[in-house]
Amino acid sequence: MVSLTLIKTEAEELVRRIPRSNNHPMQGELVKLCETHWRTLRGPQPSAQLAQALWSSSPPLADLLVDLYTQGDTPLSNILPNFDLARGLAVIALAEIQHGNEFGAHIAHEPMKAFQMNVPSPAWLSKISAMLHGTLDAPLMHLHDRHNALWKSLAVIAAQTKRVDLAAIETVVRLLTGQDESHNCSDPALEKLRQGVADAGIRFLTMDENFVQYEQHHKAHKPVRSRQLGELLLEIRQLWLR
Repeated sequence: MVSLTLIKTEAEELVRRIPRSNNHPMQGELVKLCETHWRTLRGPQPSAQLAQALWSSSPPLADLLVDLYTQGDTPLSNILPNFDLARGLAVIALAEIQHGNEFGAHIAHEPMKAFQMNVPSPAWLSKISAMLHGTLDAPLMHLHDRHNALWKSLAVIAAQTKRVDLAAIETVVRLLTGQDESHNCSDPALEKLRQGVADAGIRFLTMDENFVQYEQHHKAHKPVRSRQLGELLLEIRQLWLR
C-alpha cells in the first residue's frame, strides 16, 4: 500500500490550492455532512445481530462523499469550492489520517489522484453509490481460486454483507469469534455467514485491536495484523469496482 506520508503530502498539496484561508472548518463540515448522510442511509436500528453490527459500522467517509457528489447534494456544493471532488477527497484523506484510519485514507487517496485531471466516470460513481447502498453485485468467486483461504473468507463476508470496508469486516469477524457475549441470540444470517467462512477453510478464534487469530483448515495459523486484513480488502474492493 502507498505510505501514509505520501498520501498526506499529496493531499496537503491539493488542499493548499483550495481558495479558502483555512481548510479546517471545511474539513469539519465535510466530515459532519458525510456522517449525517450515513445516519440517513442506514435507517432505523435493526434487531438481528449481524444487521445491527453492520448498522453500527460507518463506511469510509470517501464513499459517503462520493455518494453525495453523485446526488448533486446542495449542502455539499455549498461547502466544496467548485464542487471539486478531488480536493474534497484530499480533505477527507487528511481527516482519516488524523483519526488514525489508514484504510479510510487509502480509500480516499486513489480517486483523489485519479480525478485531479479527469472527470469521474458515471459508471464508477454509480458503482460506489451502489456499493454504499448495498445493491452492487459481488464478483463471482470460486473456491478453487488462486487466493488463499483468508482472502476467500473475507470475500465471502463481503459478498454476504455487501460491505468491503475494514471497520465493518472487523466488526463481523469479532462476531464470528463469539467474543461479544452481549450478542448470544441465534441469527440465521450470521450462522449462514459462519458456514460460508468455514467452507472457505477459516475459523476465526479471537480478535483484538491489532491481531486476528484463526484456524485454517482446522490448524492453528499465525495471527495476522488488522492492517493485513485491510490490504486484502483493498484487493477485494478493486474486484468489486472493476
